[in-house]
Amino acid sequence: MLEVTLSIIAVLTSLGSLWFTDKQWQRIKKKVAMLSDAEAAIEVLPTWYTGRMMDEYWQFGLVTTNGNIIAISSIKAVSDDGKWLDVELLTGDEVPERDNCTFITAVSDDRRCASVQISNIVTAYELVTS
Repeated sequence: MLEVTLSIIAVLTSLGSLWFTDKQWQRIKKKVAMLSDAEAAIEVLPTWYTGRMMDEYWQFGLVTTNGNIIAISSIKAVSDDGKWLDVELLTGDEVPERDNCTFITAVSDDRRCASVQISNIVTAYELVTS
């Protein structure tokens, strides 16, 4: 009788472990990878600015749906699901002065990283000419 009880407990423990492992696997599959290679990123987000802004360090503006302009120097990565950009922000000192523009910039030189939801970007353009 003891053997039967221990066997039932072992089977229930195995089933619980299997269920937990499956739940963890489902969570891992949902994780988003960030692509830092420009060629791979262009396959996910085939817009003109993706490759250029990943390969160059310049002054670019990303206009958001509410009219703000995110001032960036480059795109660092694109999520493999095409929903997020990791960018390097410009500081307020690096942004050219413009009337009637609200720029979103880095708060300091050592705090430049940001993630931007791509669905909130309306326009991408260069802030200055060469």
